Amino acid sequence: MLKGLFLTIGCSVWLSIGALAGEDPEQQAMDEWTRLKGLPVTEGRFHEVCDLLQGIGRTNINLSYRILAEYAPIVRATGNREWLHVLLMGWAKAKESLDYFAEADSLYRAARENAIAATGNPRLYNESLVGTVLLYAEWGRQDSLEKYAAMGETAAQRTKDRENLSFIYTFRAVSHPGDTAGMGRLLRQAIDLAATLPDKNALFTARYNYAVIYWQQNPQKQVVELGTLLELIRDRSLDHKPKLYERTAFTFRNPGPSIYYQLMQVNLLLRDYDNAWKFAELFYDATVRPNPKGVQAPYFNAEMAIVKAYQGDFAETRKYIGQSLALFAVPEEKIPYPSYFLAKGMLAEHEGRLDETVRDYEIAWRKGATEGLHMVPSGIFYAHGLILARRLAEAERVLGQLRQDLPVRTYSAFGYYYYKDYAELLKAKGDLAGYAKALELFYSINDSLTNLNHYRAIEEIGARVRLRDKERQIADLNQESLVRQRNARRERTYFIIFLSLSLLVLLLLIAYAYTLYQRRRQSEQLARQKERLRENQILEMEKQHRIDVMQGAMNAGETERRKIADRLHDEVGSLLSLATLNISSTLEKGREDKQSDEKLEKAQSILSSVSTTIRDISHQLTPLIIEKYGLRKAVEELADTVNLSGKLRLRALIVGFDGKPGYPASFLHELYRILQELVHNILKHAEAGQATLELVEHPEQVSVMVEDDGVGISENVDAKGKGLGAIRSKIAYFQGQIEITRKKDRGTLIVIELPTGHWHQNV
Repeated sequence: MLKGLFLTIGCSVWLSIGALAGEDPEQQAMDEWTRLKGLPVTEGRFHEVCDLLQGIGRTNINLSYRILAEYAPIVRATGNREWLHVLLMGWAKAKESLDYFAEADSLYRAARENAIAATGNPRLYNESLVGTVLLYAEWGRQDSLEKYAAMGETAAQRTKDRENLSFIYTFRAVSHPGDTAGMGRLLRQAIDLAATLPDKNALFTARYNYAVIYWQQNPQKQVVELGTLLELIRDRSLDHKPKLYERTAFTFRNPGPSIYYQLMQVNLLLRDYDNAWKFAELFYDATVRPNPKGVQAPYFNAEMAIVKAYQGDFAETRKYIGQSLALFAVPEEKIPYPSYFLAKGMLAEHEGRLDETVRDYEIAWRKGATEGLHMVPSGIFYAHGLILARRLAEAERVLGQLRQDLPVRTYSAFGYYYYKDYAELLKAKGDLAGYAKALELFYSINDSLTNLNHYRAIEEIGARVRLRDKERQIADLNQESLVRQRNARRERTYFIIFLSLSLLVLLLLIAYAYTLYQRRRQSEQLARQKERLRENQILEMEKQHRIDVMQGAMNAGETERRKIADRLHDEVGSLLSLATLNISSTLEKGREDKQSDEKLEKAQSILSSVSTTIRDISHQLTPLIIEKYGLRKAVEELADTVNLSGKLRLRALIVGFDGKPGYPASFLHELYRILQELVHNILKHAEAGQATLELVEHPEQVSVMVEDDGVGISENVDAKGKGLGAIRSKIAYFQGQIEITRKKDRGTLIVIELPTGHWHQNV
């Protein structure tokens, strides 16, 4: 997971300067190096060598490494620790960005030792620790990461180095994907530390990870956070591509393409492959097309091949695979990148070459956990290939290894393909009951990923960009108006001064003043006309905004109507068909048939179920008790109904909701449905004797707390389908938060917070 993030960042220092000109740039580079290494080392010549390294590294990374290996001892002999720091950090970043972790580790160790010797400049040591922490995060060496993160935190705090402390908190946070609360706390600390720094690399890095990693389970919120970064990427400190000797601290490379890449990811998560390709093209145009033979070009071509395979465009898939192979320029078995073999396996599967499919997927799987830009781990592909080859025991073993990562990533493309393959495995083994359960969860995940709210959130980015451009146009017009007003005031001042000093030529000045007066009137009339035009433009923009909001509400209603129609078709329709079958069979064979009474009883039972289902659907459409008596009465009646059943003792505590409703009816209905589903889960799964439901109305939010003394919720609750998927979707729609905890003694605690401030302001 981490490698997918940091590959987009692109730490390689060799990618920022253009290739050397000439027919044979590599020979020119060697000639230039031969000249420079024979001269004394000065600051100017040091800069020349750094520029040479960056230039040749764009097309021949190995040649730049060879030059660097010769130059580092020369610089070390000068005793200039800062120059040596530049070379070691650049060298380590380049190795790290291409997955040569062991070599990068040695170089960072040398950088730390050099920084310790460079007394009087603690920044060098802090930077070397930041690079080391990032290395171990990408490498997956958690113990080493924690060790150097603690050292880096102490060193940065001691020297009041806010930038490097922010980087430490960011890289430490994203290395613990399972600790959501701790991750959020560290990322917010990183953002606060970097907020006022003039260089925005640390701020963008923290906010980018906050959007991409912290909100990875909430695509809608993730897109909103990414949208807020579009303005930040305009900062000059992010646009600037520093030379090797200008900035040795961590640099977030290509912030714009990184956002395109994450929006591509979100569309892949939602399985909207056409939109995924649109963002993939933007990413490719910004990274590969300007430098088609760059160091990372073969990696990115492999990713383009995967997106095209998902689209079903296998001719383009084959083209990008071919480009990737040619750019790697090594025998195919030595290609280090798993995504290349994933794309190749998808192509082989499409063409029916099963043996090659399994082989390519297995190669990708055995190359380790590096996922590149692709969200689905290669083990899912390998298990899928094994199922196709009927190697079921091995497929089950691979899926078992992946299960530990499933709970926090169920409602993503990972969970979607996991349960799709798991259902096929159970079906092949003859476990039809397990197959049905897995298939049910698969369809639940599919519905979640295709939710129109997520699509609308993505479309809002384009609307936000257009609105920001319009606001900028208005600001420009207002600025022009201010300039004209200042000019008019200046003219009046000059006129008064000139008049007071020119009494001897009064008649001439009167004529001149009259002329100025006429011109000023014309200017003011023109200014008023332009002001009216600007006001009309603003009114048109506001009108279009209201239309967009109304269209969004209509789309949301249409989604709910489709869900009700699907339930009527799937549940009521199928039950009525079954009842009709039993009744028609009885009529056809007569009452003398031995099974006639049983069939009629079955039909009666089915029709009773139909009646219950229709009542449930009607109540879901509009809970009437809320409209008549309010939410408080509806919740109290829910608790009374549960208590009368004798299955559970439910205590309902309600604070607020006792006056005139201050919320839209749709919000109250959805909140009541959430409470219903939580109580239903306790009755169905918790095996509890007592439960408490607390509903509190705050000025800016509504809080819900539900706890029971049952068996406690299991760690893989999402995999068992206890209705929480629907609750999570509704809470995400209202931009709320949910936290589910298994209590240490017994039972489960669920806390929900829904923001309501904007409704209070608008009602």
